[in-house]
Amino acid sequence: MLKWALGAGQVALLDRFGLLRSGVARAASPDAPSRICVIYVPGGFRPQYHFWPMEDADVEFCVPTPGGFASEPIFFRKEQLVDLGPANGAYKPLRVWQSWDPMNPANRAAGFSPSMYGYQHFGLADQVAVLHGVDQGTADHASAFVSAMCGVASPDFRSPALHSVVANHLHSRFASTRPLPFVVVTSERGMPVAQGLPSHAAPVRVPSIEALTPQMSDDSTKNPWWTDLNARTERPETNAKGDALGSMLKTTTLEQHTLNQPGKYLGRSNKNVDGFLEGLHGSLRSVSRVLAADVVSVLEAQKGIDSLISNRPAYLANYLPTPFSYTFGSANFHMTGLEPRFDMALRLLKSDLTSAVHIGLSPLDFDTHSGLGHAFSCAHGRAQMDLVARFLGELKASPAPGLPGKTLLDDTLVVVMSEFGRSWASPSGTSGFNLPDDHHPYTSVMYAGGNVAGNRQVGSYDRRGFGVPATIVEENNQPAQRVPRSADAVATAMRIMGLDFHEFFIPGGYGEVVGLRKS
Repeated sequence: MLKWALGAGQVALLDRFGLLRSGVARAASPDAPSRICVIYVPGGFRPQYHFWPMEDADVEFCVPTPGGFASEPIFFRKEQLVDLGPANGAYKPLRVWQSWDPMNPANRAAGFSPSMYGYQHFGLADQVAVLHGVDQGTADHASAFVSAMCGVASPDFRSPALHSVVANHLHSRFASTRPLPFVVVTSERGMPVAQGLPSHAAPVRVPSIEALTPQMSDDSTKNPWWTDLNARTERPETNAKGDALGSMLKTTTLEQHTLNQPGKYLGRSNKNVDGFLEGLHGSLRSVSRVLAADVVSVLEAQKGIDSLISNRPAYLANYLPTPFSYTFGSANFHMTGLEPRFDMALRLLKSDLTSAVHIGLSPLDFDTHSGLGHAFSCAHGRAQMDLVARFLGELKASPAPGLPGKTLLDDTLVVVMSEFGRSWASPSGTSGFNLPDDHHPYTSVMYAGGNVAGNRQVGSYDRRGFGVPATIVEENNQPAQRVPRSADAVATAMRIMGLDFHEFFIPGGYGEVVGLRKS
């Protein structure tokens, strides 16, 4: 319990990660989403094969000749591109390769594939936008992961991860109702870090209910050591100094005794030690809140994957029965085993226990470095982006807790990202393509859900795969035309979540990319 409370897991790491310092939580705008879910694609993906951002004439210069991969169709020509919605003013609408059979989207014969049809089936265009040509500032996996998370390319976190900023921002509003502010379900590339923020903004890894039970249940039938020790009394909640916080907290006698200890040592050493003691006190309060809320029982009672089972989409008729799977050819490849991670993320969001969730899209890694890299990225990338569409469809079919008339997708910002892109194809001679498969620092980020200006593609690439300038409002509120950076992608997500520029900080400067936030 103490290890969980400390967040970082090791006291020696607290100072390095900045958890000894305090932070300020602010209430969110009522018009913005009240939760965020980051879906991370490990290894670097090729978004141009998912959402086409360039002119149709550029297809023949950047997309290899159509063919197959494990009996799955890959690549396309300009004649196969379609818009997911009507033109959206000055912004390009979401434009995709229609690989599906328009007469029967479930058809997987004769060169058809249902991949990406989910965006049309669930009517998602109005709540999805994509930012293209984002410069991550690095082509190193570890540094690029940090860049994607917080906006600064570096071996270590120099600012807190996006989810931690949001969790901290929403904490004062939901402290009494969301005992797990930031949860990581899976983390194929690494763990986000709450650099410089209070312990409640640090991620807690919760891969399954079974893994959660020993840590977060005081039910003596589940954990016998709690027998006769789990009686709770409601008391005024205080900080480490003993100041009333205006809320109530149910604690056991042992928890209350533990909570009283850090304040006794305040002022005996330096500010860093005082900060640590205050952080420890806050973490212990969080533990008490989690145990009192009985989150294990809440999650056990909450259905995660629901609509996708009870109302199975017809276009998945020729796939395996599980909602988050896909198949190539005549069983040439089956993607299975993803249900637990998506189910856990959905349980957390539907039960309203958390403000921020991080989930790895798949253990399948796109860091291929092979001659088949483009084919692999096209086939698996499109299929996995369809998994994202199904996840969004489940959120859209679920009512938002406490918000009559709104769906969970209306009240959630879903951000889909990777550490970087991968090398672009280019024509070779008269009838072929160069197909390099290396790290590429320019990528795309998808935003979906509440307060997102839907059916838009903002930014683009040149034919070499480098980003082109977009309109950006800098942190000083001055407009600029420049290539977007990872800091801008992160800042834009925070602006969609209702944060003002002065409510967060990213070293090196940042701005909001214009056209992605609805308001």
